[in-house]
Amino acid sequence: MPPENIELVHRAYRAWNEHDVDGWLACATPDIEWRLIGGFADLMGAEFKGHEGMRRFFDEWIENLGGRVETESILEDDDRVVSILHVIAAGSASGAPVTIRAGQIISFRDGLISAVDSYYDAGEALAAIGLSEGDVHAKSS
Repeated sequence: MPPENIELVHRAYRAWNEHDVDGWLACATPDIEWRLIGGFADLMGAEFKGHEGMRRFFDEWIENLGGRVETESILEDDDRVVSILHVIAAGSASGAPVTIRAGQIISFRDGLISAVDSYYDAGEALAAIGLSEGDVHAKSS
C-alpha cells in the first residue's frame, strides 16, 4: 500500500477533529460511501453516499455529538486500511460524555478514500477482515 494512503487517513482524521467538512471531503472521491455498522446506524441511518451525503452525516454528527477521534492503531490490509479509534464525544442534549472504541475499514481509489465501513465495535471491524485483537497488538509493536 502506498504510504500516501496512510497519510491521507491521518489528514482526514485531522479534518474530522477540526470539524472541517470541506477538508475531509478533499480526502474523498465524489462518490464516497460511508456505512455505519452497529450502534449509531439505528439513529442516523446506515449509509451515506457522495459528498452531499457526507455533509448531511457530518452536520448531524457534529450537532448531536461533536467530539473527536484519537487513533489507537492503523493497519494495512491489502489495498485497505483498518483503523482502531477512540471516538470521544458528548450528547448535545444531555452533555453526557461517551467514549467508544470503534473500527473503520477504509478503501481507496485514485489516491482518495472511496469507502468507509465504520463499525461501532472495533472487534467487529477486525473480525470482518479476519484479524483479531492479538493481530493489532502484534502489528502495532
